[in-house]
Amino acid sequence: MAHDIIRLNVGGIPYTTTKATLSKYPNSMIGAMFNGSMSTTVDDDGRYFIDRDGEMFAHVLNFLRSSRLALPDGFKCFDQLAVEADFYQIEPLIQAVSELRKEPEPKSYCRFLEVLEVRTGSTATMPTNNSRIKTIISGRRDIINSLPSHLIGAVERLRGRDFESYTELELVGSNIRLRLAEYLLSGGWTLMDSSLSSSSGYDSKSMISTLLIEHTYRDKWLLKLEGEPQVSPAASFNNVESMIQS
Repeated sequence: MAHDIIRLNVGGIPYTTTKATLSKYPNSMIGAMFNGSMSTTVDDDGRYFIDRDGEMFAHVLNFLRSSRLALPDGFKCFDQLAVEADFYQIEPLIQAVSELRKEPEPKSYCRFLEVLEVRTGSTATMPTNNSRIKTIISGRRDIINSLPSHLIGAVERLRGRDFESYTELELVGSNIRLRLAEYLLSGGWTLMDSSLSSSSGYDSKSMISTLLIEHTYRDKWLLKLEGEPQVSPAASFNNVESMIQS
C-alpha cells in the first residue's frame, strides 16, 4: 500500500523502503523509530532524517530486507559497519558482523574513529570560545586507548580486556577536536567526511527569552593498515599504537 512506503534521508543519501522492512526487528532502535515508540525528524523534502553514515546504511537496509549480511567483495570497513549496527541496535546484524570479523582478515584492513563536537551558545557568543563545547570520540577501545594522554587524558584511559569492543569517550580540553585532527593526520589517518549541522531553540530554563544555537561537527576518520591484524588484544594494542605514533 502507498502509505507503507517510507522515504529516508540518511546522512544526506536518500533511500526508499517500507515500514514493514524498517520494523522487522521491533526491539531494535530503528524498529522503534517507525513503530511509533520513538519520535522522528523529517527534512525539508518530507523524508525521515537519520543523522548517520549514509553509505553504511545500504548494508543495514539490505540486512533488514533479507536477514542476511551480504557484503561486496573486498569490503574491509567492518569497524564502521559494527558502529552502525550497534547504533541501530539490530541484534542479529550485530552478531553477523561479529561472526564475519572472526574470519581471517585480508592482508590490509582499516580502522575507524568518529569525533563529534557540539557547540551550544547564544547568538551573541556563537561561535566564540564563550560557547559550551562537548566533544565525544567513538571507536574501538584499543584504538582510543592508543591515543596519547594529552588528548584523551591519563585518568580517562579505558580499562578492560575487551579491546575490540566499541565505546564512546568524552574528551576535555581546548580546541580538542582540531588538535586531535592534527594528530590523526600525522599518524596516517584519512578524514573521510566532515559535516556540520545546526539547530536553534529558546532556553526554557532562562527567565529571559534567549535564542540558543547548536552547531554539531561530525568527523569520520579512516586508518588503512597493511598486514595481518594481531589476534591477541594486548598485541593489538601495542601494534596499533606503534603504527600510529611512527
